[in-house]
Amino acid sequence: MDSLGLPWLWAQATGIGAAASPGATAFLALRRWCGSLTLTPSRPVPEWDVVWILAAAPALLVLLAAVFQGPGATLRQLLDVPGHARLIREGVTRVWRAGRMVTILLAFTVLSWTGGLSLEFVTGDAERNRSDLLLLTRSRGPVELVLEHGALAATSPLRDVAGMADNLPLLAAAVAIAFSASAVRPSSWKSSRRPGLRLDHDVPFEEASIWRSAVATCGILYILYRLFAKVAGTGELPVGNCLILEVWIIPSLMLVCDGFILGWVLTELRDGGPADDQAGRIDVWPVLQLMPATCLGCLAALPARYAATTLLLATQHLPTSWMASDLGRFVRWALGPGLVLLQGLSLTMMAVAGIAAWGRGSIREVFHGFGRLLAREGGRLAAVAILSGLGCGALSALAYGVLFLLPPAGWVLSAADSYAHYASLPIGLWTLAALMLLAERSLPTAHLADSPAPLEAEAAPIGDADVDPL
Repeated sequence: MDSLGLPWLWAQATGIGAAASPGATAFLALRRWCGSLTLTPSRPVPEWDVVWILAAAPALLVLLAAVFQGPGATLRQLLDVPGHARLIREGVTRVWRAGRMVTILLAFTVLSWTGGLSLEFVTGDAERNRSDLLLLTRSRGPVELVLEHGALAATSPLRDVAGMADNLPLLAAAVAIAFSASAVRPSSWKSSRRPGLRLDHDVPFEEASIWRSAVATCGILYILYRLFAKVAGTGELPVGNCLILEVWIIPSLMLVCDGFILGWVLTELRDGGPADDQAGRIDVWPVLQLMPATCLGCLAALPARYAATTLLLATQHLPTSWMASDLGRFVRWALGPGLVLLQGLSLTMMAVAGIAAWGRGSIREVFHGFGRLLAREGGRLAAVAILSGLGCGALSALAYGVLFLLPPAGWVLSAADSYAHYASLPIGLWTLAALMLLAERSLPTAHLADSPAPLEAEAAPIGDADVDPL
Protein backbone atom coordinates (compact mmCIF):
# COMPACT_ATOMS: atom_id res chain seq x y z
CA MET A 1 0.00 0.00 0.00
CA ASP A 2 1.25 3.46 -0.87
CA SER A 3 2.39 5.34 2.20
CA LEU A 4 0.48 8.44 1.15
CA GLY A 5 -2.80 6.61 1.04
CA LEU A 6 -3.54 5.56 -2.53
CA PRO A 7 -6.40 3.06 -2.29
CA TRP A 8 -4.64 -0.24 -2.61
CA LEU A 9 -7.93 -2.04 -3.22
CA TRP A 10 -7.86 -0.44 -6.71
CA ALA A 11 -4.09 -0.84 -7.14
CA GLN A 12 -4.58 -3.30 -9.96
CA ALA A 13 -6.39 -0.58 -11.89
CA THR A 14 -3.56 1.95 -11.97
CA GLY A 15 -1.61 2.43 -15.13
CA ILE A 16 -2.67 2.55 -18.74
CA GLY A 17 -2.17 -1.13 -19.25
CA ALA A 18 -5.06 -1.92 -16.91
CA ALA A 19 -7.37 0.60 -18.53
CA ALA A 20 -9.81 -2.02 -19.79
CA SER A 21 -10.37 -3.66 -16.43
CA PRO A 22 -13.48 -3.09 -14.28
CA GLY A 23 -11.21 -1.83 -11.51
CA ALA A 24 -9.95 0.97 -13.76
CA THR A 25 -13.45 2.32 -14.32
CA ALA A 26 -14.28 2.08 -10.61
CA PHE A 27 -11.03 3.82 -9.68
CA LEU A 28 -11.71 6.63 -12.17
CA ALA A 29 -15.24 7.10 -10.80
CA LEU A 30 -13.88 7.33 -7.26
CA ARG A 31 -11.24 9.87 -8.28
CA ARG A 32 -13.78 12.10 -10.01
CA TRP A 33 -16.23 11.97 -7.09
CA CYS A 34 -13.60 12.76 -4.45
CA GLY A 35 -11.90 15.36 -6.63
CA SER A 36 -14.81 17.28 -8.15
CA LEU A 37 -18.07 15.90 -6.68
CA THR A 38 -18.90 14.40 -10.06
CA LEU A 39 -20.71 11.06 -9.93
CA THR A 40 -19.67 8.99 -12.93
CA PRO A 41 -20.11 5.44 -14.22
CA SER A 42 -18.25 2.93 -12.06
CA ARG A 43 -18.69 -0.06 -14.35
CA PRO A 44 -17.16 -0.78 -17.76
CA VAL A 45 -20.50 -1.09 -19.57
CA PRO A 46 -23.57 1.14 -19.29
CA GLU A 47 -25.96 0.17 -16.51
CA TRP A 48 -29.08 2.18 -15.88
CA ASP A 49 -29.64 1.42 -12.21
CA VAL A 50 -29.46 5.16 -11.59
CA VAL A 51 -32.72 5.65 -13.49
CA TRP A 52 -34.53 3.34 -11.09
CA ILE A 53 -32.91 5.14 -8.15
CA LEU A 54 -34.06 8.51 -9.50
CA ALA A 55 -37.59 7.15 -9.82
CA ALA A 56 -37.60 5.49 -6.40
CA ALA A 57 -36.37 8.51 -4.40
CA PRO A 58 -39.25 10.90 -5.29
CA ALA A 59 -41.70 8.01 -4.97
CA LEU A 60 -40.45 7.39 -1.44
CA LEU A 61 -40.82 11.10 -0.69
CA VAL A 62 -44.40 11.04 -2.00
CA LEU A 63 -45.12 8.03 0.20
CA LEU A 64 -43.75 9.82 3.27
CA ALA A 65 -45.81 12.90 2.45
CA ALA A 66 -48.95 10.77 2.07
CA VAL A 67 -48.34 9.28 5.50
CA PHE A 68 -47.86 12.69 7.14
CA GLN A 69 -50.49 14.80 5.33
CA GLY A 70 -52.80 12.27 3.70
CA PRO A 71 -52.94 10.94 0.12
CA GLY A 72 -55.49 13.50 -1.07
CA ALA A 73 -53.54 16.56 0.05
CA THR A 74 -50.30 15.11 -1.31
CA LEU A 75 -51.83 14.45 -4.72
CA ARG A 76 -53.37 17.93 -4.89
CA GLN A 77 -50.06 19.57 -4.08
CA LEU A 78 -48.15 17.33 -6.46
CA LEU A 79 -50.46 18.24 -9.37
CA ASP A 80 -50.71 21.94 -8.50
CA VAL A 81 -49.00 23.28 -11.64
CA PRO A 82 -49.80 26.98 -10.95
CA GLY A 83 -48.42 26.53 -7.43
CA HIS A 84 -45.21 25.03 -8.84
CA ALA A 85 -44.89 27.97 -11.24
CA ARG A 86 -45.24 30.41 -8.34
CA LEU A 87 -42.64 28.50 -6.34
CA ILE A 88 -40.22 28.60 -9.27
CA ARG A 89 -40.76 32.33 -9.65
CA GLU A 90 -40.38 33.02 -5.92
CA GLY A 91 -37.22 30.90 -5.75
CA VAL A 92 -35.67 32.77 -8.66
CA THR A 93 -36.59 36.06 -6.95
CA ARG A 94 -34.87 34.94 -3.74
CA VAL A 95 -31.69 34.12 -5.63
CA TRP A 96 -31.86 37.36 -7.61
CA ARG A 97 -32.17 39.45 -4.44
CA ALA A 98 -29.11 37.79 -2.94
CA GLY A 99 -26.93 39.50 -5.52
CA ARG A 100 -23.88 39.81 -3.30
CA MET A 101 -23.83 36.09 -2.57
CA VAL A 102 -24.27 35.14 -6.24
CA THR A 103 -21.48 37.50 -7.29
CA ILE A 104 -19.09 36.13 -4.68
CA LEU A 105 -19.88 32.51 -5.56
CA LEU A 106 -19.40 33.10 -9.27
CA ALA A 107 -16.14 34.97 -8.72
CA PHE A 108 -14.63 32.29 -6.51
CA THR A 109 -15.99 29.50 -8.69
CA VAL A 110 -14.39 30.97 -11.81
CA LEU A 111 -11.16 31.59 -9.91
CA SER A 112 -10.99 28.07 -8.48
CA TRP A 113 -12.19 25.96 -11.39
CA THR A 114 -10.54 27.97 -14.16
CA GLY A 115 -7.31 28.20 -12.20
CA GLY A 116 -7.38 24.48 -11.53
CA LEU A 117 -7.97 23.68 -15.20
CA SER A 118 -5.16 25.99 -16.28
CA LEU A 119 -2.77 24.43 -13.79
CA GLU A 120 -3.74 20.93 -14.89
CA PHE A 121 -3.29 21.89 -18.54
CA VAL A 122 0.25 23.10 -17.85
CA THR A 123 1.48 20.57 -15.29
CA GLY A 124 -0.96 17.65 -15.48
CA ASP A 125 -0.44 14.22 -16.99
CA ALA A 126 -2.12 14.77 -20.36
CA GLU A 127 -1.72 11.15 -21.46
CA ARG A 128 -3.34 9.83 -18.30
CA ASN A 129 -6.25 12.26 -18.59
CA ARG A 130 -6.74 11.32 -22.22
CA SER A 131 -6.73 7.64 -21.24
CA ASP A 132 -9.45 8.36 -18.69
CA LEU A 133 -11.68 9.78 -21.40
CA LEU A 134 -10.95 6.91 -23.78
CA LEU A 135 -11.76 4.46 -21.00
CA LEU A 136 -15.29 5.86 -20.80
CA THR A 137 -15.85 6.06 -24.55
CA ARG A 138 -14.52 2.58 -25.27
CA SER A 139 -17.71 0.76 -24.24
CA ARG A 140 -20.23 3.60 -24.53
CA GLY A 141 -21.64 5.50 -27.44
CA PRO A 142 -21.76 9.30 -27.37
CA VAL A 143 -25.45 9.41 -26.47
CA GLU A 144 -25.10 6.77 -23.76
CA LEU A 145 -22.14 8.60 -22.24
CA VAL A 146 -23.97 11.93 -22.10
CA LEU A 147 -27.22 10.49 -20.74
CA GLU A 148 -25.44 8.45 -18.09
CA HIS A 149 -23.51 11.49 -16.86
CA GLY A 150 -26.68 13.58 -16.83
CA ALA A 151 -28.63 10.95 -14.88
CA LEU A 152 -25.86 10.65 -12.30
CA ALA A 153 -25.68 14.44 -11.91
CA ALA A 154 -29.43 14.48 -11.21
CA THR A 155 -28.82 12.63 -7.94
CA SER A 156 -26.98 15.63 -6.45
CA PRO A 157 -28.71 18.94 -7.30
CA LEU A 158 -27.16 20.60 -4.22
CA ARG A 159 -23.61 19.49 -4.95
CA ASP A 160 -22.42 23.02 -5.77
CA VAL A 161 -23.81 24.67 -2.61
CA ALA A 162 -23.43 21.93 0.01
CA GLY A 163 -19.86 20.86 -0.79
CA MET A 164 -18.03 24.15 -1.26
CA ALA A 165 -15.23 23.50 1.23
CA ASP A 166 -13.20 21.99 -1.62
CA ASN A 167 -13.09 25.47 -3.18
CA LEU A 168 -9.90 26.49 -1.39
CA PRO A 169 -9.99 30.23 -2.25
CA LEU A 170 -13.57 30.46 -0.99
CA LEU A 171 -12.74 28.47 2.14
CA ALA A 172 -9.72 30.68 2.84
CA ALA A 173 -11.91 33.79 2.55
CA ALA A 174 -14.49 32.22 4.87
CA VAL A 175 -11.82 31.43 7.46
CA ALA A 176 -10.49 34.99 7.24
CA ILE A 177 -13.99 36.37 7.84
CA ALA A 178 -14.51 34.05 10.80
CA PHE A 179 -11.20 35.19 12.29
CA SER A 180 -12.04 38.85 11.69
CA ALA A 181 -15.21 38.58 13.79
CA SER A 182 -14.58 40.08 17.19
CA ALA A 183 -14.62 37.71 20.14
CA VAL A 184 -16.44 40.43 22.09
CA ARG A 185 -20.22 40.31 22.13
CA PRO A 186 -21.38 42.72 19.38
CA SER A 187 -23.75 45.51 20.37
CA SER A 188 -26.11 44.46 17.57
CA TRP A 189 -26.35 40.85 18.75
CA LYS A 190 -30.05 40.95 19.67
CA SER A 191 -31.02 42.94 16.58
CA SER A 192 -28.90 41.11 14.05
CA ARG A 193 -31.79 39.00 12.81
CA ARG A 194 -34.01 40.34 10.06
CA PRO A 195 -37.29 41.90 11.29
CA GLY A 196 -40.38 39.98 10.28
CA LEU A 197 -39.14 36.47 10.96
CA ARG A 198 -41.70 34.40 12.79
CA LEU A 199 -39.12 32.81 15.08
CA ASP A 200 -36.55 34.19 17.46
CA HIS A 201 -33.15 33.34 16.02
CA ASP A 202 -31.03 34.38 18.96
CA VAL A 203 -28.77 31.76 20.47
CA PRO A 204 -26.43 32.20 23.44
CA PHE A 205 -23.47 34.31 22.39
CA GLU A 206 -21.07 31.94 24.12
CA GLU A 207 -22.31 29.05 21.96
CA ALA A 208 -21.88 31.04 18.75
CA SER A 209 -18.43 32.13 19.89
CA ILE A 210 -17.43 28.50 20.37
CA TRP A 211 -18.57 27.73 16.84
CA ARG A 212 -16.57 30.71 15.56
CA SER A 213 -13.40 29.23 17.05
CA ALA A 214 -14.29 25.75 15.79
CA VAL A 215 -14.92 26.96 12.24
CA ALA A 216 -11.69 28.94 12.11
CA THR A 217 -9.65 26.03 13.46
CA CYS A 218 -11.26 23.41 11.24
CA GLY A 219 -10.92 25.66 8.21
CA ILE A 220 -7.20 26.19 8.71
CA LEU A 221 -6.57 22.50 9.32
CA TYR A 222 -8.57 21.46 6.26
CA ILE A 223 -6.77 23.99 4.03
CA LEU A 224 -3.40 22.69 5.21
CA TYR A 225 -4.56 19.11 4.69
CA ARG A 226 -5.68 19.83 1.12
CA LEU A 227 -2.45 21.65 0.29
CA PHE A 228 -0.43 18.74 1.68
CA ALA A 229 -2.46 16.32 -0.46
CA LYS A 230 -1.66 18.36 -3.57
CA VAL A 231 2.04 18.57 -2.74
CA ALA A 232 2.14 14.84 -1.96
CA GLY A 233 0.81 14.08 -5.42
CA THR A 234 -2.13 11.90 -4.39
CA GLY A 235 -4.35 13.70 -6.87
CA GLU A 236 -8.05 13.76 -6.10
CA LEU A 237 -8.01 11.13 -3.36
CA PRO A 238 -7.78 11.84 0.38
CA VAL A 239 -4.48 11.31 2.15
CA GLY A 240 -4.46 8.85 5.02
CA ASN A 241 -2.63 5.85 6.45
CA CYS A 242 -1.17 7.93 9.28
CA LEU A 243 -3.35 7.48 12.35
CA ILE A 244 -6.61 5.63 12.65
CA LEU A 245 -8.16 8.82 14.00
CA GLU A 246 -7.94 10.53 10.59
CA VAL A 247 -10.78 8.27 9.44
CA TRP A 248 -13.09 10.48 11.53
CA ILE A 249 -11.09 13.70 11.75
CA ILE A 250 -10.87 14.45 8.01
CA PRO A 251 -14.61 13.97 7.25
CA SER A 252 -15.45 16.01 10.36
CA LEU A 253 -13.24 18.91 9.22
CA MET A 254 -14.85 18.72 5.81
CA LEU A 255 -18.35 18.70 7.28
CA VAL A 256 -17.77 21.73 9.53
CA CYS A 257 -16.31 23.76 6.65
CA ASP A 258 -19.12 22.75 4.30
CA GLY A 259 -21.70 23.62 6.94
CA PHE A 260 -20.27 27.07 7.59
CA ILE A 261 -20.27 28.07 3.91
CA LEU A 262 -23.76 26.62 3.41
CA GLY A 263 -24.89 28.65 6.43
CA TRP A 264 -23.62 31.82 4.77
CA VAL A 265 -25.53 31.00 1.57
CA LEU A 266 -28.68 30.34 3.60
CA THR A 267 -28.45 33.62 5.51
CA GLU A 268 -27.90 35.56 2.28
CA LEU A 269 -30.94 33.91 0.68
CA ARG A 270 -33.02 34.37 3.83
CA ASP A 271 -32.13 37.97 4.62
CA GLY A 272 -31.42 39.38 1.17
CA GLY A 273 -33.78 42.03 -0.13
CA PRO A 274 -33.93 44.98 -2.49
CA ALA A 275 -33.26 47.39 0.37
CA ASP A 276 -30.17 45.62 1.64
CA ASP A 277 -26.79 47.26 1.46
CA GLN A 278 -25.04 44.69 -0.72
CA ALA A 279 -21.73 46.50 -0.28
CA GLY A 280 -21.86 46.06 3.49
CA ARG A 281 -19.55 43.82 5.45
CA ILE A 282 -20.52 40.17 5.77
CA ASP A 283 -21.80 39.49 9.29
CA VAL A 284 -20.56 36.11 10.47
CA TRP A 285 -22.73 35.88 13.59
CA PRO A 286 -26.06 35.03 11.89
CA VAL A 287 -24.18 32.24 10.09
CA LEU A 288 -22.78 30.85 13.32
CA GLN A 289 -26.28 30.85 14.83
CA LEU A 290 -27.25 28.17 12.29
CA MET A 291 -24.48 25.75 13.31
CA PRO A 292 -24.53 22.73 13.58
CA ALA A 293 -27.87 22.40 11.76
CA THR A 294 -26.23 23.46 8.49
CA CYS A 295 -23.68 20.65 8.91
CA LEU A 296 -26.60 18.23 9.09
CA GLY A 297 -27.97 19.86 5.93
CA CYS A 298 -24.70 19.16 4.10
CA LEU A 299 -24.72 15.57 5.33
CA ALA A 300 -28.30 15.10 4.12
CA ALA A 301 -27.59 16.69 0.73
CA LEU A 302 -24.27 14.94 -0.01
CA PRO A 303 -24.04 11.75 2.10
CA ALA A 304 -21.92 10.01 -0.53
CA ARG A 305 -19.25 12.72 -0.17
CA TYR A 306 -18.57 11.93 3.47
CA ALA A 307 -19.17 8.19 3.10
CA ALA A 308 -16.60 7.92 0.31
CA THR A 309 -13.95 9.84 2.26
CA THR A 310 -14.54 7.90 5.48
CA LEU A 311 -14.61 4.49 3.84
CA LEU A 312 -11.61 5.22 1.63
CA LEU A 313 -9.53 6.31 4.61
CA ALA A 314 -10.68 3.29 6.61
CA THR A 315 -9.67 0.80 3.91
CA GLN A 316 -6.07 1.93 4.19
CA HIS A 317 -5.92 0.35 7.65
CA LEU A 318 -7.38 -3.02 6.62
CA PRO A 319 -5.19 -6.09 5.97
CA THR A 320 -4.63 -6.82 2.30
CA SER A 321 -5.93 -10.38 2.69
CA TRP A 322 -9.38 -9.06 3.61
CA MET A 323 -9.91 -7.75 0.09
CA ALA A 324 -10.41 -11.29 -1.20
CA SER A 325 -13.23 -11.90 1.28
CA ASP A 326 -16.87 -10.82 1.34
CA LEU A 327 -15.80 -7.68 3.19
CA GLY A 328 -13.57 -6.69 0.29
CA ARG A 329 -16.38 -7.20 -2.21
CA PHE A 330 -18.69 -5.10 -0.06
CA VAL A 331 -16.11 -2.30 0.16
CA ARG A 332 -15.68 -2.27 -3.62
CA TRP A 333 -19.46 -2.16 -4.10
CA ALA A 334 -19.83 0.58 -1.49
CA LEU A 335 -17.21 2.73 -3.21
CA GLY A 336 -18.91 2.28 -6.58
CA PRO A 337 -22.61 1.55 -7.08
CA GLY A 338 -23.22 2.01 -3.35
CA LEU A 339 -22.29 5.69 -3.58
CA VAL A 340 -24.79 6.20 -6.40
CA LEU A 341 -27.53 4.50 -4.37
CA LEU A 342 -26.76 6.53 -1.25
CA GLN A 343 -26.60 9.81 -3.14
CA GLY A 344 -29.81 9.08 -5.03
CA LEU A 345 -31.71 8.41 -1.82
CA SER A 346 -30.51 11.77 -0.48
CA LEU A 347 -33.18 13.41 -2.66
CA THR A 348 -35.64 12.42 0.05
CA MET A 349 -33.69 14.22 2.79
CA MET A 350 -32.14 17.27 1.11
CA ALA A 351 -34.95 19.49 2.50
CA VAL A 352 -32.97 19.52 5.75
CA ALA A 353 -30.68 22.11 4.14
CA GLY A 354 -33.59 24.53 3.70
CA ILE A 355 -35.09 23.85 7.12
CA ALA A 356 -31.82 24.81 8.81
CA ALA A 357 -32.26 28.44 7.70
CA TRP A 358 -35.24 29.00 10.02
CA GLY A 359 -33.93 27.46 13.22
CA ARG A 360 -31.36 28.26 15.87
CA GLY A 361 -28.86 25.58 14.95
CA SER A 362 -30.50 22.80 16.95
CA ILE A 363 -30.55 19.30 15.47
CA ARG A 364 -33.81 18.62 17.30
CA GLU A 365 -35.39 21.64 15.61
CA VAL A 366 -34.40 20.28 12.22
CA PHE A 367 -36.09 16.93 12.78
CA HIS A 368 -39.24 18.60 14.08
CA GLY A 369 -39.19 20.95 11.12
CA PHE A 370 -38.82 18.08 8.65
CA GLY A 371 -41.88 16.33 10.04
CA ARG A 372 -43.86 19.56 9.93
CA LEU A 373 -42.71 20.22 6.36
CA LEU A 374 -43.90 16.78 5.25
CA ALA A 375 -47.25 17.36 6.95
CA ARG A 376 -47.88 20.76 5.36
CA GLU A 377 -45.91 20.88 2.10
CA GLY A 378 -45.02 17.24 1.39
CA GLY A 379 -46.45 17.13 -2.13
CA ARG A 380 -44.67 20.31 -3.18
CA LEU A 381 -41.46 19.03 -1.59
CA ALA A 382 -41.61 15.97 -3.85
CA ALA A 383 -42.19 18.27 -6.83
CA VAL A 384 -39.10 20.30 -5.92
CA ALA A 385 -37.03 17.11 -5.74
CA ILE A 386 -38.24 16.08 -9.19
CA LEU A 387 -37.74 19.51 -10.77
CA SER A 388 -34.29 20.01 -9.28
CA GLY A 389 -33.14 16.57 -10.40
CA LEU A 390 -34.45 17.10 -13.92
CA GLY A 391 -32.89 20.56 -14.15
CA CYS A 392 -29.50 19.51 -12.84
CA GLY A 393 -29.42 16.40 -15.02
CA ALA A 394 -30.53 18.19 -18.20
CA LEU A 395 -28.08 21.10 -17.92
CA SER A 396 -25.21 18.81 -16.97
CA ALA A 397 -25.97 16.52 -19.90
CA LEU A 398 -25.98 19.54 -22.20
CA ALA A 399 -22.53 20.58 -20.98
CA TYR A 400 -21.15 17.06 -21.42
CA GLY A 401 -22.76 16.76 -24.84
CA VAL A 402 -21.01 19.89 -26.10
CA LEU A 403 -17.58 19.09 -24.62
CA PHE A 404 -17.59 15.45 -25.69
CA LEU A 405 -17.95 16.57 -29.30
CA LEU A 406 -14.32 17.71 -29.16
CA PRO A 407 -11.48 15.36 -30.10
CA PRO A 408 -10.22 13.37 -27.08
CA ALA A 409 -7.54 15.39 -25.35
CA GLY A 410 -6.08 15.48 -21.87
CA TRP A 411 -8.12 18.49 -20.78
CA VAL A 412 -11.54 17.56 -22.20
CA LEU A 413 -12.83 15.39 -19.34
CA SER A 414 -11.85 17.88 -16.63
CA ALA A 415 -13.31 20.76 -18.62
CA ALA A 416 -16.56 18.83 -19.13
CA ASP A 417 -16.86 18.24 -15.38
CA SER A 418 -16.21 21.93 -14.64
CA TYR A 419 -18.73 23.22 -17.18
CA ALA A 420 -21.31 20.74 -15.91
CA HIS A 421 -20.87 22.27 -12.46
CA TYR A 422 -21.14 25.77 -13.91
CA ALA A 423 -24.44 24.73 -15.47
CA SER A 424 -25.82 23.10 -12.32
CA LEU A 425 -24.83 25.89 -9.88
CA PRO A 426 -27.96 28.00 -10.65
CA ILE A 427 -30.11 24.89 -10.18
CA GLY A 428 -28.52 24.29 -6.79
CA LEU A 429 -29.17 27.87 -5.69
CA TRP A 430 -32.79 27.73 -6.84
CA THR A 431 -33.31 24.35 -5.16
CA LEU A 432 -31.97 25.71 -1.88
CA ALA A 433 -34.19 28.80 -2.17
CA ALA A 434 -37.26 26.67 -2.95
CA LEU A 435 -36.60 24.40 0.03
CA MET A 436 -36.26 27.48 2.23
CA LEU A 437 -39.57 28.85 0.96
CA LEU A 438 -41.39 25.59 1.67
CA ALA A 439 -39.81 25.39 5.12
CA GLU A 440 -40.88 28.98 5.82
CA ARG A 441 -44.47 28.18 4.87
CA SER A 442 -44.50 25.32 7.36
CA LEU A 443 -43.29 27.43 10.30
CA PRO A 444 -45.66 27.80 13.25
CA THR A 445 -47.16 31.29 13.45
CA ALA A 446 -46.87 33.19 16.72
CA HIS A 447 -50.05 34.75 18.13
CA LEU A 448 -50.45 37.02 21.12
CA ALA A 449 -52.62 35.47 23.79
CA ASP A 450 -55.77 37.31 24.85
CA SER A 451 -54.90 39.65 27.69
CA PRO A 452 -57.01 41.94 29.88
CA ALA A 453 -54.26 44.55 29.48
CA PRO A 454 -53.95 45.14 25.72
CA LEU A 455 -51.52 48.04 26.11
CA GLU A 456 -48.97 45.80 27.84
CA ALA A 457 -49.38 43.14 25.16
CA GLU A 458 -48.69 45.67 22.44
CA ALA A 459 -45.51 46.76 24.19
CA ALA A 460 -43.84 43.39 23.54
CA PRO A 461 -42.76 42.86 19.89
CA ILE A 462 -44.04 39.68 18.29
CA GLY A 463 -40.51 38.77 17.24
CA ASP A 464 -39.55 38.42 20.91
CA ALA A 465 -42.56 36.31 21.86
CA ASP A 466 -41.89 33.00 23.49
CA VAL A 467 -42.66 30.48 20.76
CA ASP A 468 -41.70 26.91 20.43
CA PRO A 469 -38.74 26.63 18.00
CA LEU A 470 -38.74 24.34 15.01
